[in-house]
Amino acid sequence: MLGLAAVLVAFTEMDASTAALLVLLGGGVAVTNWLIDAYDLPDETSRGAYGALVLAAAALVAAITVPRTPAVFAFAGLLAAFGAWCVLDAYTAFRYGENADTHAFLRGVDDDGTEVMLRMHVLHAVNQELTDATGPRTPAELADVLDLTETRIEPALSYLASRGHAERVENGYRATPPRWGRLHPLVAFARWLPRRVLAPARRLRD
Repeated sequence: MLGLAAVLVAFTEMDASTAALLVLLGGGVAVTNWLIDAYDLPDETSRGAYGALVLAAAALVAAITVPRTPAVFAFAGLLAAFGAWCVLDAYTAFRYGENADTHAFLRGVDDDGTEVMLRMHVLHAVNQELTDATGPRTPAELADVLDLTETRIEPALSYLASRGHAERVENGYRATPPRWGRLHPLVAFARWLPRRVLAPARRLRD
């Protein structure tokens, strides 16, 4: 790692502090990923480890960056705050579990991502079919059109309904127009972000 930093400084215009920061982050991520794969560590380990790396990077920025201007310390402070949040988020998720309000559709997936991709495909297909349909669709109708089982369709419908993208009508479902029109993704993100930031505090409180 020290050799890589020396090469970056010698053959590029990168200063020593920036090279050291990049090597620290890159090397730390590589080591963390190797340890997680080698010892089958919990998913929360990566979040906590990456947070610790960001904390170390913040300390490095504050210690070796010259000149030490208020902007440098402000940047280091933001890095430290983000790193500390990642560590706390990982700890509370490991200690108390993820948020209880996490929909079942998003839980219980396998580690290699195959199930995640399948569920996202089903979710997109169901949402698109409801959007294109001229009327409500039952789980059986959707399963027939999409060539899927109802056990795949029903959780996706439940999740779409919980997110406000679909609504139940008698025995079927229909798409719900976005409440905020074209601004809906931005509004949804603005509403999600504070809840995600406060998730560790909610776990500690509950």
